[in-house]
Amino acid sequence: MKISKIVTLSIVALSFFSCTKDIEINPSSSFTGQLYIESLLYPDKSPRVYLSRSLPFFDPSVTPQEIFARGATVTISSSLGTETLLPDSTFDKFRCRWVPYYEGSISVQYRESYDLMVIYEGKTYNASTTIDQDKVNIEKVEYIAEFFDIFGGHDGVIITLTDPEGSGNFYRFQMNRMINSETHHVDVLEGLINDCTNGEDYPITDLGRIVFSDENVDGQRLELLIEVAFEYVKDDSTYVFLQSLDRNSAEFFIKLDEQSQAILNPFIESIFLESKIDGAIGFFGSAVLSDSVLFVYPVTGD
Repeated sequence: MKISKIVTLSIVALSFFSCTKDIEINPSSSFTGQLYIESLLYPDKSPRVYLSRSLPFFDPSVTPQEIFARGATVTISSSLGTETLLPDSTFDKFRCRWVPYYEGSISVQYRESYDLMVIYEGKTYNASTTIDQDKVNIEKVEYIAEFFDIFGGHDGVIITLTDPEGSGNFYRFQMNRMINSETHHVDVLEGLINDCTNGEDYPITDLGRIVFSDENVDGQRLELLIEVAFEYVKDDSTYVFLQSLDRNSAEFFIKLDEQSQAILNPFIESIFLESKIDGAIGFFGSAVLSDSVLFVYPVTGD
């Protein structure tokens, strides 16, 4: 009996190894890339457009500098005139890398319509946005030690506001604060080593993953539960805003969040991003910021 078992196991093992083959994958041979365009206009700020090249999944180029679409012609037009945006960059102190983009010098105006035109490698891309969203008033910001969604339990803040009457309002959380190399992001925690700031404090912007809509709650008092993205200790000071998004950018962010849920949860149907720009991936939209509210963490996070 023992001998037959050994013989059977040996045959299975040999069969397994005999079926092992090395397969060379060359994903770039038939890959047709698309331009990725990302731009959110804010009143009283300079227009900024992020342009990236989409690459095969196994391509080693992954940083913003490596995938930046250089040599593009980027213009933004309105009733106030047309401006050509120029390449520029800022240094991301959290990830220790440069982030390039195209930026203008003429401040964006509220209640104005803007047209974006991008010419890259012989192709032209066009998109438009009108900045007419209501600026909302944050009535209260409170700490919440724990709440639950499909990803599990979270800590964060509760934002209270009264939705302006008129359906079609979309809101996204924004928190501005100072951090240092000891502060980790919830998605990476100890996995990202910051070795370029030497312990100095520097500003970051925490943008909410979820977009809230006033569908079926138009004109009502709302309480938004927000998961914060960065670690915190007692008495850390922050400034909280709400972005009022245009429909195009809101719908893009909603699909992006649904895609994240589908990746993490096998019981959710796969989601594909719906681009808001013909021929490209991405969006061109706008956001109106509320006035800031000072929020101080009452405890140290777990």
